[in-house]
Amino acid sequence: MLLDTKTERNIPKYNQLISKRRVAMAVGAGMLIVGALSNMFSWSYHNHIGVDYIEQCGRMDPILPEFNKSIKMIFESPDFKEKAISRLAGAIQIPTEVFDDNPSPSEDIEYYHEFFKLHDYLVNSFPLVSKHLKLEKVNEVNLLFTWEGKDKKLKPMMLTSHQDVVPVDPETVSQWTYPPFSGHYDASSDLIYGRGALDCKTLLVAQLAAIEQLIEDGFEPTRTVIVALGFDEETAGLHGARTMGKFLHERYGDNGIYSIVDEGSMVAEISKNVFIAAPVVQEKGYLDVNITVLGNGGHSSIPPEHTTIGVAAEIISSLENKPFKFEFSLENPFYGFLVCMAEHSNSLPTEFKKAIIEARFDEKERKKLVEFISQRPEMRELIRTSQAVDVFHGGMKANALPQVSTFLVNHRIDIQSSVQEVLESDLSVAREVAEKYGYGLYLADEEVIPCTDVGSITVTGYKPLEPSPYSPTGGSQVWDIFSGTIQNVFQNGLLRNNSEAEVYVTTNTISANSDTKHYWALTKNIYRFFGNVLPQGLWKTVHSVDETIPASAHLTSIAFVYEYIVNVQEGANEDSLP
Repeated sequence: MLLDTKTERNIPKYNQLISKRRVAMAVGAGMLIVGALSNMFSWSYHNHIGVDYIEQCGRMDPILPEFNKSIKMIFESPDFKEKAISRLAGAIQIPTEVFDDNPSPSEDIEYYHEFFKLHDYLVNSFPLVSKHLKLEKVNEVNLLFTWEGKDKKLKPMMLTSHQDVVPVDPETVSQWTYPPFSGHYDASSDLIYGRGALDCKTLLVAQLAAIEQLIEDGFEPTRTVIVALGFDEETAGLHGARTMGKFLHERYGDNGIYSIVDEGSMVAEISKNVFIAAPVVQEKGYLDVNITVLGNGGHSSIPPEHTTIGVAAEIISSLENKPFKFEFSLENPFYGFLVCMAEHSNSLPTEFKKAIIEARFDEKERKKLVEFISQRPEMRELIRTSQAVDVFHGGMKANALPQVSTFLVNHRIDIQSSVQEVLESDLSVAREVAEKYGYGLYLADEEVIPCTDVGSITVTGYKPLEPSPYSPTGGSQVWDIFSGTIQNVFQNGLLRNNSEAEVYVTTNTISANSDTKHYWALTKNIYRFFGNVLPQGLWKTVHSVDETIPASAHLTSIAFVYEYIVNVQEGANEDSLP
């Protein structure tokens, strides 16, 4: 067995893909990227250049739903705003923290007692949702709301987010402006404070709030609407979204969902009055590689030239001295965001703009583009496989030689690469060190070099996940409705009083993974987008001290979900169930 596949997520069995022959060939031979990228540039305003022929960045045809009873109210009503703030604050006040060792509900249901408080809170806060939508609990803690449509032949549309939040470090509580689970609203800054304000209770509450308002407005869906709320996205969704994905797949089958919208990017103001919406349409892959060095114990007064810790350290050093190469493809959805930056940003260097624009047909300019991206930490992990040594264990006592030393390398796999390629690369580095010091080498339980008296090195892959499929964009009616909704919500909704505002829609990727990795079999139409604008710098509060979101951003998410649901109901004529 070459990989530990106990935690596989919708991927093939790689022990069938990596044969001994391939091993011999191999050893013989990284909520929110938009905020990070836009924030890296200075904000001087000049006339922007125009490049009309670039297709990756455009102003979409805005789609205003015919049923739009409450859209203006969502943006303008003080009473609605007050209620929206109260609902989000109440959700934040329930500390649904998860840690890396979270058990399955069947093992320890008490671990999730705060989640059941959140369940009760949501049921009470959204009475119309509770009355008109069917609620199922999948694996005890997942919440699945189903709003039945009148036409059962149509594929359901699906909204998803997660109930859990990352823990608050007790050492940092005193650094918060307001207590981390207070849900405090500061009217002077329009900010709502608390863990989960950004990630991801704002979206969870917005999804339910939009449906609550639609029901109050008398809207009846033709197409079924699903809201799937996982409970351990921050720990890879193994007990939450994975079980939800299997449950939904059994119910709806392959490609049985019209579209999925989950957390992802936000809208960025890249220059004065220029806004870029870049939904994430593809995610990088994932692989943890555990490397164990097994040697001989003994008294530290009679050490070998290299202990197992020393050998492990050399492997780590070799890995870090041989990072994965930067590789850029025009098919990378990140290119869409770059094109928008080149066409509309006032702060990009001219040479960088030229490289972006001409990379489509000039290999020399493409190399310049790669060089530019590779020098910027905010960007570089989007065009290569990342590696980070995150965990190390070795030794137990000062006068005892470490018999076993082990460490873990976390990889976020480039969209042009694969689990197999990354595992083979790590194996080749381990082989160099094994041959240098006379160690045996194993790929999990498969022998590569026989074990010796010195010891052995074992390389094992865990939690393998290939890069996600690329969600359809140009030429897809599903994308046209999604992007047209974005154009309308921001151009004619949030920015309705700004006649100079320009909104463009493009594509992007991120270096992390969302719960959507468990839903690939349900649909090819997966879009990761919060549906709001986040001011510069606030993205840095995610998972950190003073996590905050503007109330205006939360309202915009509600408006987006409201409009998107209706636009799909009114405009989609594709993707009926067989």
